[in-house]
Amino acid sequence: MTSLRDDLRLLWAPLLAWAVVALLSIFLHGPLPLYSTRTLAVAWEMWDRGSWLVPLFNGAPYSHKTPLLPWLLHAGWVLGGVNDIWPRLLMVLLGTLVIAQSGLLARRLFPQQPPLATLTAWAMAGLWYFFLFSLQLMYELLLAATVLGGLLALCRREQQDWRPNWAGFALAVGLGLLAKGPVVLLHLGVPLLTARLWHPAARAAGSRFARHAALAVLAGIGLFALWLVPALVLGDPEYRQALLVTQTAGRIKDSFDHAEPAWWYLPILLVLLAPWWWSGWWWRQLPGLWRDPALRLPWAWLLGVLLAFSLISGKQAYYLLPDFPAIALLLAAAAWRRPRLDAVPALVVLVLGAALIAARQLPWPLPAAVLATAPLAGGVLVLIALALWRWRTLPAQALGLLLAVATVHAAATPLIRQQFDLTPTAKRLAQAAQAGKPLAFLGPYQLQFHFAGRLQQPVAALDEADARVWARTHPDGLLVVEARTSARAGAPQPLFQQPWRMRWLQVWPAATWLALPEQQRPLSPVAHHLPEQPR
Repeated sequence: MTSLRDDLRLLWAPLLAWAVVALLSIFLHGPLPLYSTRTLAVAWEMWDRGSWLVPLFNGAPYSHKTPLLPWLLHAGWVLGGVNDIWPRLLMVLLGTLVIAQSGLLARRLFPQQPPLATLTAWAMAGLWYFFLFSLQLMYELLLAATVLGGLLALCRREQQDWRPNWAGFALAVGLGLLAKGPVVLLHLGVPLLTARLWHPAARAAGSRFARHAALAVLAGIGLFALWLVPALVLGDPEYRQALLVTQTAGRIKDSFDHAEPAWWYLPILLVLLAPWWWSGWWWRQLPGLWRDPALRLPWAWLLGVLLAFSLISGKQAYYLLPDFPAIALLLAAAAWRRPRLDAVPALVVLVLGAALIAARQLPWPLPAAVLATAPLAGGVLVLIALALWRWRTLPAQALGLLLAVATVHAAATPLIRQQFDLTPTAKRLAQAAQAGKPLAFLGPYQLQFHFAGRLQQPVAALDEADARVWARTHPDGLLVVEARTSARAGAPQPLFQQPWRMRWLQVWPAATWLALPEQQRPLSPVAHHLPEQPR
């Protein structure tokens, strides 16, 4: 049996390439709303209020998320103070870890074919959605690391014998529950329940395997309970109800959040896996990959999880991220069978390059920096496409796609900074909060200002009817509203405004906003109601 160091030597090229590109990309702009800013804000509120067990959202217990990711952010802040540098480094580290784990899983599944480990790592590096998602501060990347940790424990080998590391599997279950909650039982449960199809130990002694698996899962739940029980004691009844029931059962049928039809994941998956599946190279090998007994794990894992998520009402594209290594394993197996790929990725890059070059000539409302750099980015993409036309191996194509996506991301950075950096508004609100002025937001508030402004008090989230009452009660307060256009010249002006998603965020003194002519319309018939307010 080879050592871990020897196995990692097989992966140094994809790991280094991905980590360097991700490091350069993640520092091009600040954390993006609403996911990254919300993750940071939850960690900040826990830190600021000393709530080390119960995550907080705008001052209230937050049942939507578990605390492992905030704890990891706190670990860096203990050493370097509260900042947004460590969180970005953490995401790059987690992404690199997931790629390494994917390669190591291939090494354990195919010990006689070492190149498959390298190819699997390159395949992960060449998945555009995995790369862009890894630039966000979200929980699924940490969940993916725990899922892969569990599968590596399940696939431990001693020479030719398969001897699952059940203690390691239990640890992965516990950490997965702390990372994202019960959904880890689905990601790990599908490979576990289908183990008789692919795991030699499960086929040889099914009852013994099942007993050990059940005990390991229970041990992982016990580890999770070390946090869960104290958190339930510290939380209020509404938090306990949401944590134990709503956040899981409430998403399965008639979901309160992100409800979609059963077929929704099929077209989404085709987009997430582009452009690999556009190639005849893939389709010609699909029947052989399906029949190969050695590939039963990735097929059972991918299709089982996809079916389970399709039957669950609540859906998001990133829910599938922890299962992307199964796709990488299949791509690697295809490349092992037929090393020369078709040139579809090169054509895609060429189209992207032409689009960026054309962007300079189109009357789009783009920042001047985007218009200036679009031809340069387009030229870079054309060069990448020409290189990919020449080198058609999976590592070359994956590296080319990684560089292409990073180039597009870099070209879009001025637009991202203009439309998605809410730091200026957050700083204005922080100044007002330090002066003792109350703050409110018209609509559902997603903590988009909390971390950048280091806000220490809740921001009132109000519908329009409640906002008018609030403005009368707090005339010296500040109200943040979302407007379709900037304030007109000659009309009353907000204290501050900035672009946001092709709209405008405006900060109004409450008394001024209340006196605006457009506020003299009848009150909404339903007050005290905001959709999608986390609890």
